[in-house]
Amino acid sequence: MALVWRNILILVFAHFVVSHLSTRCGEPTKYPGKQLHKSYLHKLKFNHGERVMYTCPPGYTPSEGSPTSWCLQGHWTALNLKCQKKKCNALGDVENGQYIREGQSFGDKAIATCNKGYVLRGERVRMCMQNGWSGMDPICEVSKIMCLAPAVANRWIKPGERTQYTPQDTATIVCSEGFVLTGSPQVTCGPDGQWQGLPVCRSKVITCSAPAVANGRIKPGSRVYKPKDTVDVICNEGFDLIGSPVVTCGPEGQWQALLECRPKRISATGKCGPAPSIPHAFPRDGSFTLKEYPSGARIHYKCSTGYVRARGSTSIHCLNGQWTNLQLRCERKKCGSAGEISYGQYEYTGVSFGDSATAICQEGYELTGPKVRICRDGGWDGRSPVCEPVHCPPPPEVKDAEMFDPIYDHAPFGHVVSYHCRTGALIGAREIYCTKNGAWSAPPPECKDIVCPNPQVPRGSRMRGFRAVYKYGNTVTIACNPGLRLLGESFVTCGAEGEWKPKLPECV
Repeated sequence: MALVWRNILILVFAHFVVSHLSTRCGEPTKYPGKQLHKSYLHKLKFNHGERVMYTCPPGYTPSEGSPTSWCLQGHWTALNLKCQKKKCNALGDVENGQYIREGQSFGDKAIATCNKGYVLRGERVRMCMQNGWSGMDPICEVSKIMCLAPAVANRWIKPGERTQYTPQDTATIVCSEGFVLTGSPQVTCGPDGQWQGLPVCRSKVITCSAPAVANGRIKPGSRVYKPKDTVDVICNEGFDLIGSPVVTCGPEGQWQALLECRPKRISATGKCGPAPSIPHAFPRDGSFTLKEYPSGARIHYKCSTGYVRARGSTSIHCLNGQWTNLQLRCERKKCGSAGEISYGQYEYTGVSFGDSATAICQEGYELTGPKVRICRDGGWDGRSPVCEPVHCPPPPEVKDAEMFDPIYDHAPFGHVVSYHCRTGALIGAREIYCTKNGAWSAPPPECKDIVCPNPQVPRGSRMRGFRAVYKYGNTVTIACNPGLRLLGESFVTCGAEGEWKPKLPECV
């Protein structure tokens, strides 16, 4: 009998052990985008009725459902936890710039950009991280990188030439009269202070073809002549020249005289007609106006003021009723160089009589003395000018502001002064520089005590940023009363205009 009871007890115990083991659970189920709480990671067996907890991965927060899974009859209950990306508070404003946002959720980026004429100091890209935005707000400073006026000779600029251009500025190049553009007329100031794609203004190719002279020839002979080139006209034996013996290629590509060789006509009286006209020369004896001259008469010519004899005889005589050929040629006197100018240069229309030389100073220098000199009979008129450095008066002081790099006497061209407010907000240009005109680039800024109104939101409250008075740059975090939804941004900043940016939210 005892043996029977012992066998019964063994069977009951075995059944209990088997049934108990069959209700235990193994490792918890793995779910994509969910994490098992670390306290359960190393446990391999769980009893009936035990539970495990799941969490959302870094950067995510529970949105709905339960984080719990239970071990029931050897199986884990399904997890219905849902996670969504955490959201970052609204970024503040970038003065003189803005953020370009992908969004405000975990992993999103915000890229800071500056307005034209400003450069970024700080982090350009900020990421929405688990605990908020990475890094700090950058600042946009007035760009110290400038392009000088485009260095293209023989041009002018639309809409008007300036001393300096900031990166991204554009200018349109227009060539002066007599020049043609090679390249694009629009150029852009690059980020390195250099113009991108400068064109060239090239001189128009204007020529005169070789003149055709019936019963004569020209000297020197050539196929093509440039403006101001001259040729001598020589008639064949038995022909006389009608007009000037020297003709000039004009600026429009036309010869500036009519050429004709006519058969000689022998005067029956042996007298000669009026004295021939010679370009840039006149008779010395003043008899130029006589209508006829006796046989054997001789006329001596002299080059006009500003001209010198280049070749040929200076006299002709009346022989058998005909004037002998006059080969006199008078050319403009040359003045040569007008000299050197320290920190400047001359731009010439030429170096011959009547030409001009215009003095131009380098950037940052101003001219003292004559700007234009003319090549006269005795050389360049006037005295050589001087290029002296441009200076600005002492930079203006601003109440409640500190100046960086101040100069208290005279500031040289290009000198930059920065202002920083001790209190209040800076209104205006943070940096000003001495221009080529001896004036500061902008009026001095102001330091204003900007105050924003108390950020009252009906059915809402301030979670962070409590103050008695809210000034420029102060921030506040707004939350709605339980059961209400926030419409707008929860994080607002007191702006430079005394208004909250973005505008205060609503609780609905």
